[in-house]
Amino acid sequence: MINMKFVLHTYRRCPFCIRVRVLMYVKGFEYEVIEEPMRKWTGWMQGWAEENGERARVPVLRYVGKDGVEHILPESRDINMFLDSLGDRGSEFTPETGSESFVAMEEWITWHDDEMKPALDTYKYGENLQFDIEKNVGHTKELGTYLQKLEERLKEHSYLVDDRLTLADIAIIPFIRQIMRTREGEFDFTDFPKVLAWANAMIETDWFKGEVMKKYPLAEVGT
Repeated sequence: MINMKFVLHTYRRCPFCIRVRVLMYVKGFEYEVIEEPMRKWTGWMQGWAEENGERARVPVLRYVGKDGVEHILPESRDINMFLDSLGDRGSEFTPETGSESFVAMEEWITWHDDEMKPALDTYKYGENLQFDIEKNVGHTKELGTYLQKLEERLKEHSYLVDDRLTLADIAIIPFIRQIMRTREGEFDFTDFPKVLAWANAMIETDWFKGEVMKKYPLAEVGT
């Protein structure tokens, strides 16, 4: 049993936050939600960022450990690795540390965050946040090359690693959802049916729609 109080500073539509909320749900953890007013922030977030020389951002997980001290984790990747180490069944979604599967999981997440995510941002927002419909043709094609890599993997496997759900799938699927919802779903997934089915197997569930994407009122700015 987990005897910790978790507080998650989150934002409903943020894919990095969705990563954490998915894992919190599948692990069965209860937690308090603080829905941050993005780019304005609560007083706690402003104070934490200033005190630690950090930039305000979500997700941030706060919890009191066995030492009685409040700990703060600010990165979705670190948060999920920590959370998956907890619970009666241990690391359910993380292969054994140092194994080939563990390395593969890490590589998929790094590939997404360092390579695919920037391409997605350019597709969604344009270069330097200036959307250009003509340039977007090329941006769409570039994003498709990343989806093709996922498609090829999913032709032979149900998931990215070990044919079971791991932190790699949990890390990337929220961003596939973001692509689906950009400009009312204009991206054409015809060439990527495996990617679409893989993502929908999570995001079309009742628990994802009802629990992971549950709406909370925004916390007050500066409180």
